[in-house]
This record gives sequence, C-alpha cells and structure tokens, in this order.
Amino acid sequence: MFKNGIIAIWLFFLITSTVIANNYIDRTIDWHKFRVVKYDTKSSDYIFKIWVNPDFWATNMRELMEKNNWVSAINWVFFCPASYKECGWKNFTNNERYFEWIKIGTSVSTQDRVVFAIDNKNNPFLYQTNKINMEKEADIYYGFANFPLLLQDGESKIQDYIDLGLVDSKMTAKIDRNFICSDINNRFIYTWYVSSISLNDLPDLLLKFWCNNALNLDAWWSSAMIYNWRYILWPWREIMDWVIIERKWLDTKKIIDNSIKAVALIEKKISKKSYEEKIEYINNLITSLTKVRTSIYEKNSKDLYDLETWKKNGYEIEIKNLKNLEIIYMINYLNKLFSELKVKITDEHNQSEDKNNLLF
Repeated sequence: MFKNGIIAIWLFFLITSTVIANNYIDRTIDWHKFRVVKYDTKSSDYIFKIWVNPDFWATNMRELMEKNNWVSAINWVFFCPASYKECGWKNFTNNERYFEWIKIGTSVSTQDRVVFAIDNKNNPFLYQTNKINMEKEADIYYGFANFPLLLQDGESKIQDYIDLGLVDSKMTAKIDRNFICSDINNRFIYTWYVSSISLNDLPDLLLKFWCNNALNLDAWWSSAMIYNWRYILWPWREIMDWVIIERKWLDTKKIIDNSIKAVALIEKKISKKSYEEKIEYINNLITSLTKVRTSIYEKNSKDLYDLETWKKNGYEIEIKNLKNLEIIYMINYLNKLFSELKVKITDEHNQSEDKNNLLF
C-alpha cells in the first residue's frame, strides 16, 4: 500500500544529470575513526564557503540551508557562550572571519590564531599576522581564524602552543576533535572530526590522512555536521557560522516545495485510517525511503584500504550524478516531514484520547 506513496513522490521530480560531488569519508586509522567531508578545489560544480551569517532572522542552520541551496555544512567556530562567566554572560563569536574579502572580527591582529583561507580562485592557504604569509591577507576571499595550528607544511606546530602556555586541560583530553586541512598539493580540503584523541597526538594522525596544513576547530557542544541536508551530528548550540558546500544547479526550493505537496497528499490519503494504521503507513514510507538512500550510497561508494597492510579501513561516498543528489536531498527532507507528521498525528490522537476520558 505504501508503495503508491513512493510513486506519488517520484512524480514530483524532473530527471536531470551532471557530474562531480562532495565526498563523505568514513575511515579508521590507528584505531581512530575519521568522519570527513572531502572537497575538490578544482570542482566546477561545487562551491566551498566560509559562512558568516548575515541573516539575523534565521533560527537554525537547516533553515539557512533551505534558503541558500547548500547540501553540506560543518560548524567550526570558537564560540563564547553566555553560560561562561569569562564571556560576560553573552553569546558571541570571538575570532576573526573573512567573508568575500571583508574581515569580520574584533581584533586588528589574529594574535595566536591562524586563518585557514581560500582566495577567489579556490586556492587554500594559511595566514597569520606578521608570521605566516603576511603579504596575503588581501587575498583572503573566505577564511576564519582558530587555534592551535596543527600542521604547517607537514610539520606539527602543537609544541609552539604548549611552550606559550596556550594548551589547557580540555585540549589535552582525549575527545572527538574537529579539524580542517588541505593536502600537500592544495587540491583537496578535508574537514570534520577524528574520534577520541588529544591535540598532542592529532597532528601525526592527520599526516596519515593526507593533511599538510591543518587547523584545529572548536569541539564539544559547538560540534555539528550536516551532510546532504541530513544531520549526522546535532548541535547543542545553534551557531550560525559554518563551513558550507553548495551545489550548483541544485534547486532545493523545488525539492522542498514538492516534498511538502507530496506529504500533504499522503496525509489526505491516510486521513480516514486508524491511528495505528497511519503510523504504520508512515513508518513503512520512511523505511522505504531510507533503503533507497542506502542503495544510492552503496552504489556510489568505494572501499578504502590501509596502505601498509592493505586491509579495508573505511569507505568513501562520491555522488557524481545530480539526479541522485536530488533524490538523496529529497529523501532526507521527506524523512524530516514524515517525522513531524507522526508527531502531529500522535498529538491529535492523544488529545482525542484525553477528551474521551473526560466523559467518564
């Protein structure tokens, strides 16, 4: 029965195709799991941005993604929360950021922070006031400053920060660490996290993950990751400054509008069913959509191997076809709508039950 709902959904979408994709890597090196998005700076179809939020009406990251045709996003910013006394009981971002050549920040100098930057030709580089690429600040099209610097030209820089007394106990603890890096040829940018590792050990591990220049990103409650519009990690704090990957020619508005129409038709179709039948119907739809998503990912993934032992240690997803990306985006959006519909139906059912109980 629920297959008819799937067919109705597909009818809303036109078939289009093109090439290239943003890649997702799930890999284990020396017992540490990497979950990373890989961006090709030579891509003609994808745009990499450091997003500094100008939309003060937006309440969350996914809302911004809907407005701007974004497919993936990673939170990176060092955030000073109102719950910290040293932040003066106010929420604010306390680092330098660059958005389309404009510097946004409170400090003239980056001080101990280092900027991970890209120019308007998509070339990544590092910048630090009076220390690294001093002459290149005017070339920063997108960028942000964080610390500590993990790798510079393949060399660990952690000891510099230890010597200056800038590495505290939270940094030496073994937790999931967020990072951004570029490879030795500045062709690829990798960003997100490594599991259960201290900052002291992180640079050497990143060298095994093709990193050449690498910068630490904020972790703990400021961590969040959205891949193809689906949250892989939910944020504890709704911070609006993110690393963004945008897909050219992806019409997210069309997908969202058509998904809303499709779910409205399905809600009408099942309106006469019992509460249990409605929930079962929606659960079956979610299961079917998830199977389609898994199938697309499996068909567009390749196994990764340890270069020394040649044992499999992960996989990489690369979706080259725009139609497949549209389907993945649609599935993730529909699953959100169906989850919301289940909540709505359950609330209505419970209210009806409560009303009936008042009669006795």
